Amino acid sequence: MKQTGTGRGIQLLGGLFLIVGTVDLIVIALFPAYALKLFGTAVAGPASFLVKLHAPAVHLLIGYGFLWLRPWAWGLALAYAGFGLVSEGMNQLAFGFNQIRSGFMVTTFLLASYLIWRRAVFIDEPLSENRPKPKPLELL
Repeated sequence: MKQTGTGRGIQLLGGLFLIVGTVDLIVIALFPAYALKLFGTAVAGPASFLVKLHAPAVHLLIGYGFLWLRPWAWGLALAYAGFGLVSEGMNQLAFGFNQIRSGFMVTTFLLASYLIWRRAVFIDEPLSENRPKPKPLELL
């Protein structure tokens, strides 16, 4: 399947990530006592505020990278998707089945699949069909 390479869908996702990052910051400010669940543990107490700030920071970085189609954003988004899937899987085991967490896991998997499918959008140099192909090296 040939892709257009424009990246408008990725840029739209970037805008959504910027909104989510901003909402994350607002929620953290409004509910500072909320204990974030990571990898099957609930992070509480004064230090939890700093731990909770990782989510908006990464969401804002991914949003910026997607908006400008930065190659590093692709890897960051896939790494963070893996982080989220493993953490939520462990939370399901530790705290019991939760439909919202399961929905998060499904949508995160679908997003990661879409990003893998659209990898070419993040390449620094566009692949040109007019570009000369390198000659194969012959073995002696």
